[in-house]
Amino acid sequence: MNTELNTDKIAQLLNRSSQQLDDRVLSALNLARNNALKRQSAYSPAFTLAAAASPATARWTHWLLPHSTQQWIAAGLLVAAIIGGTSFWHHRQEQQINELDVAILTDELPIEVFVD
Repeated sequence: MNTELNTDKIAQLLNRSSQQLDDRVLSALNLARNNALKRQSAYSPAFTLAAAASPATARWTHWLLPHSTQQWIAAGLLVAAIIGGTSFWHHRQEQQINELDVAILTDELPIEVFVD
């Protein structure tokens, strides 16, 4: 069955049908609609770097990277902290190795180092 739906005609039919309902039913439908809209906004996609696993979640692929300024700043600070920490640790390790090399070459090591 290859039928195309005309959304304008459907909207007109729904509008005409809703005019025939009483006020109690219309208020209940309006309340249900508002509740559904509140739940829909509560389940907005979270920040993630994971790829979309199925076609149903593929529509969220444009949300994979942070899109707000605060998220970009937080991601940048995290990367800077990781790079800075790694650089400091590497530099400290090099200093300790260099100090040990200098001590070995100048014969200034205490005897306890060789006894072990």
